[in-house]
Amino acid sequence: MQGEVERVALKIGYLGTNYQGFQIQPQAELQTVEGELFKALKKLGVMEDRKAAGYSYAGRTDKGVHALAQVVAFDTTNQNMTARMINSMLPNDIWTFAIAKPHAGFNARKEAIRREYRYFLFLQTELDIARMREASELLIGTYNFSNFSQRDGLKGKSLIKAIKQVDIMNSDPFIIIDIAASGFLRKMVREIVSALCMVGSGKRAKSWIQDLLDLKIKEQIEPAPAIGLVLKDVSYHELEFVVDEYAKRRITARLKKDLFFHATMAKVLSDMIDV
Repeated sequence: MQGEVERVALKIGYLGTNYQGFQIQPQAELQTVEGELFKALKKLGVMEDRKAAGYSYAGRTDKGVHALAQVVAFDTTNQNMTARMINSMLPNDIWTFAIAKPHAGFNARKEAIRREYRYFLFLQTELDIARMREASELLIGTYNFSNFSQRDGLKGKSLIKAIKQVDIMNSDPFIIIDIAASGFLRKMVREIVSALCMVGSGKRAKSWIQDLLDLKIKEQIEPAPAIGLVLKDVSYHELEFVVDEYAKRRITARLKKDLFFHATMAKVLSDMIDV
């Protein structure tokens, strides 16, 4: 049913392995999550033109990065839209599972108050988690994080970010690192993970982290691989998402099949390495 224009926000999940990042690229041949989403919304008559619809997204994820709760917002006259309807037009590695009705003009990026990332660090070498936790405490607070970001593309952007929380958990054979902040610079989370690994391996002292934050030194850190990073959640003031339980069950079943395949392949590869 077509009706009056209303503002909607969608929670989007995706596996970023097959995509050149979330944001659509100038080169039309590059496959992106956003590009696939636009095609689905256009086919359904939900959104014809991004600019006219006031489209916005919560955060740009890089090539290979995954998301559990990316948020996009736009105006539409299609009041029949459901998560399961959109999913029917999307590839299996992209899905939506919840919808909210925010205020007119809601901006998914500017109005986000908290973004949470999780990094799954596969333990190939021994790391001192206690040292990593001590170093991570230095990151909490408001700093210029230019030493923890790719320097290209920073012109005109605020380099001051406020990290609110860093948690490091042992989940053998992984270390799980959760980082929450109001916002992040490009590749900031992955460079923080790399820096913590250097402290955990003994290659760097804890004081090195503080020197980077205080800009006493200037250093380009190699980011940790994209495969381990997940945009876990994005939070807003007084915005309630309604979960489509049917869509959620279908997505869970699909992901369980992927888990079975990859877990089996991991064991096969492990056995081959041992042999």
